[in-house]
Amino acid sequence: MKQIERYILRRMASLTFWSLTAATLLVMTTQVLIRVDVLTTTGQAFGAFMLLAATIIPSVISVVAPFALLIGVSQVLSGMNSDSELVVIEAAGARPATVLRPVMALSVALSIMVLLVANFVEPWSNRKLYDVLAQAQSDLFSVAVRSGTFMKLEDGLHVQVNEKLPGGALSGIFLSDTRTDGTEAIYYAKSGVIRPEGETNILLLLDGELQQRDTSNDQISIVTFSSYALDMAAFVPAGESAARRPKEQSTPYLLDPAPDDFYFQKARFVITEELVQRFSTWLYPLAFGLIAFTFLGKARSNRHEQFQNGALVAGIALGARGFGFYSVAESGMTPVMEVLSYLVPGLLIVLFGALAITGHTLTIPKAWARLNDRLLEAVSARLARWNRTHKGGQSA
Repeated sequence: MKQIERYILRRMASLTFWSLTAATLLVMTTQVLIRVDVLTTTGQAFGAFMLLAATIIPSVISVVAPFALLIGVSQVLSGMNSDSELVVIEAAGARPATVLRPVMALSVALSIMVLLVANFVEPWSNRKLYDVLAQAQSDLFSVAVRSGTFMKLEDGLHVQVNEKLPGGALSGIFLSDTRTDGTEAIYYAKSGVIRPEGETNILLLLDGELQQRDTSNDQISIVTFSSYALDMAAFVPAGESAARRPKEQSTPYLLDPAPDDFYFQKARFVITEELVQRFSTWLYPLAFGLIAFTFLGKARSNRHEQFQNGALVAGIALGARGFGFYSVAESGMTPVMEVLSYLVPGLLIVLFGALAITGHTLTIPKAWARLNDRLLEAVSARLARWNRTHKGGQSA
């Protein structure tokens, strides 16, 4: 790269990094606060909080990275235009590729990072997050024993344990689960014990019964058991759906899941959604970089026009990403949305990439710019009159 290209890349990379850091910390904090009640209730150590925060970071990065890049590229190009740097570059005879190359280098680097995070780091972090929360929920039984009252694990799920017996066994276990629409389940066991089974903890209920009520017709079924195993993380039968969720599985596994996998048999659309999410998200940093360059990569003499171009870039990016979230969520239900999840960012890359390579830049229509200018002037004049009237009234 030439010196001017390294200068532009350094400025864009720095602003993108700090934007990514700030956005990640903000979103990560909100996600931790959603789950922090489980950790505080069980008295987890500070290390558990840090581990919880660390496991959330990869999934946050995949979402905010394209927007951090958009902020970095847009702000640097707008600043260079305001400081007349773009004018000097163009006056010196530099080709548009001089500005495009740093944008492409940063966009490609961020796209590769998102692809690697989504397919390798994020599944591992989701497994760790699942384990942290599962361990915390297991410890809630100890709190329930000490309190001697009903303990709310989450909405619709309550537990009570009468006492803790020698050897770690529990006596008088009562579980109420109303989280599933249309079904109420109540577990009662004279005793039970928590045992580790592989990567999860299993609550083994002994000598009890399970009551299930269908709320649509009030039919009740009662099952008496001598032993019954529950996954402590989800409280589902241990041999049924305690398998890892698709977002916790590796990409090779999702491409060729085991025939007896619960989601492969009962909810294959969830696997499809997760694969589409992993293979489409990485396209957005590249698309956003090209969009920002196409509208802001050329010197503009009108400051209002530059601002309006920036607003248009933000509108296109938000619209495309918003549709991407929707299409991914619906991709498991309809093949059309699955195709559109790749097609929309792909078309943006092709369209704006062709414009960037050929040296063409876009701007808002002149009529639109003049209309916006008149609106801004009208609003400014009205605010000025209101300020004068307000100050005159105060003086009187």
